[in-house]
Amino acid sequence: MCEHSDDLNRTLLLLGELLRYAHGPGADPVFLKVVGMSLAASMPAGWFPPGFDPTDGPRYPGEW
Repeated sequence: MCEHSDDLNRTLLLLGELLRYAHGPGADPVFLKVVGMSLAASMPAGWFPPGFDPTDGPRYPGEW
């Protein structure tokens, strides 16, 4: 088991809660961007495939 499994589980839980918030009424897009990027950056090393940048993705509505 990963030595930081508690941290990983907590981060995944927070990402799930952030996703629920994002789909609710009145979700703040600035908050979502800041917190989402922070949580993605806190994922343990080795979680993403080599060369993958979690902040490099498609542009979503409202990001134009």
